[in-house]
Amino acid sequence: MVTTLAKRAMTTKGQKATMVIDHLIGALGSDSSSSLRRAMILTDIAQYSGTTQVAIMKRLNLDKSTVKREIDWLFDYGCIRLSESAADKRAKTIEIYGYSKEKMKAAMAYFDGQYEYMKMFLDGNINFLRQEKPTLRDAKIVATLHERGDAAKAEILSEIDGAASTNHRSYNKLVDDGVIVDG
Repeated sequence: MVTTLAKRAMTTKGQKATMVIDHLIGALGSDSSSSLRRAMILTDIAQYSGTTQVAIMKRLNLDKSTVKREIDWLFDYGCIRLSESAADKRAKTIEIYGYSKEKMKAAMAYFDGQYEYMKMFLDGNINFLRQEKPTLRDAKIVATLHERGDAAKAEILSEIDGAASTNHRSYNKLVDDGVIVDG
């Protein structure tokens, strides 16, 4: 415990951000192309274990089809489990499950278990990236750049897991959108 606290205290904000993003990627089936919105939904489910799709929609101000699509993905990838609701037989309760639960717990350690801080982190990344559907990969590129400062594209992309062509495409889109400067 002391070692973990000491390591957390010695890391920079950029390092913490990249570690949180890595844990979120792990919680989402090691899929760095997962959207920050999907990570937000998983965080909400972790915070409100036993929640329903309707409750997620209300808390996160999302439409029904978006939440349904994301819940289906999370279920298919083994991130969540669904159970019959005791209160309403038509509804399913949702809880985080398996590897996702462990990885989310690791990510939450950087926020001292405060889910609202994790949600602010995700929301801040969504707003900063200014894209229609920003991904964890996009957030990792920006966090890595923040940590490294002026680093070559190849250096930054060497820190990002996934297919090189997809990483290059994401990096180039961030440049084209004016989120980052290539140089």
